[in-house]
Amino acid sequence: MRTLLHLVLIVALAALVAAAPATAEPEDPKVELASPADGDGFYQGQQVQAAYGCFPGTLGWPVVTCAGDLPIGDYLDTNTVGMHTFRVHAVDYAGAETIVTHTYSVFDVIPPTATITTPVAGADYPLGAQLYASYSCDDGPGGSGIIGCIGTYPNGYPLPTDRLGTFTFTVDAFDGALNHGTTTATYRVVDSTPPEITILAPAEGTQYLIGEPIIASYFCHDNVDGSRVSCRATPVDTTLGTHTFRVDSADSSGNAASASSSYSVRYEFDGFYSPLVTEPAAVTLRAGDTVPAKFSLHGDHGLDVLARAAWRPCFVSTNDSSTAVGSLTYNGGPDRYTFMWATDRAWAGSCKELLMTLRDGTTHRSHVNFR
Repeated sequence: MRTLLHLVLIVALAALVAAAPATAEPEDPKVELASPADGDGFYQGQQVQAAYGCFPGTLGWPVVTCAGDLPIGDYLDTNTVGMHTFRVHAVDYAGAETIVTHTYSVFDVIPPTATITTPVAGADYPLGAQLYASYSCDDGPGGSGIIGCIGTYPNGYPLPTDRLGTFTFTVDAFDGALNHGTTTATYRVVDSTPPEITILAPAEGTQYLIGEPIIASYFCHDNVDGSRVSCRATPVDTTLGTHTFRVDSADSSGNAASASSSYSVRYEFDGFYSPLVTEPAAVTLRAGDTVPAKFSLHGDHGLDVLARAAWRPCFVSTNDSSTAVGSLTYNGGPDRYTFMWATDRAWAGSCKELLMTLRDGTTHRSHVNFR
């Protein structure tokens, strides 16, 4: 196909030469450079093929060399904007030569491009985020060059993120041929911060006595909505044991938050009465006797206040223990609970630790040396 194209170009050139006026030196070889024609203009990237031919001069010597900057049919350089030259060199059998040079121009008609790095198109940025404009412009290889790259804000300038909404950032690019390209990035500034919750009461780790009133105190705040946010709490549990108080909040943007505090409700246990003492002190009693473990909870709370009674050797580091055999009674006069602990004669000469775990989850201990 290329050979046929070459033949067509050469035949056309031969016809042009036959009709052309004689050169200043008619005995030299003749060169007909049809493409590019001298002074031609092309747009950047246009596909233009080289077309030329070489013919004998008036003396008829055959042409032995006919070389252009490109082979016939190859595409001219139209990628680089500006002035270009194309040369054809002909030499005949007698050594005579002719050089023909044409100039042509390549014009920039391709718009430059703009790339926006920040803000990212389609991105969500939190309210108050530190955001700086970042973009660049490019005219591509061989173009006329960027002469203007103008954004909504200058490169490196902090973008406003102090209000919610959808915003656009535009960059306009201009090259040396005054071609114009533009790029736009649409982004949002959103409220992504959940409300803040403060629990004043019941505070974390607070211990309350059974029957003591527990008044919840808490508040919720949001940087955008202020105090106009939901603020819902679980009921305060005043029963014995360890409990969790929780507060939930949500703002107008759907950001949710929760906070909790752990507190406990206890009996008012004020220590063992004689003959026992509270650790780390110890008493000495006779092995095999029934030992009255007396204590007060400041009121009659029923006979189910004792969850478990156990004993183990003194100063052990494990939780292994055996059930303490005995019975629990309450005497309203002195406001005393009494657990009658049955001991063993075989314990003589040893130390035992009595562990009494109340229904509120607390454990109270006493050391007894048996003789």
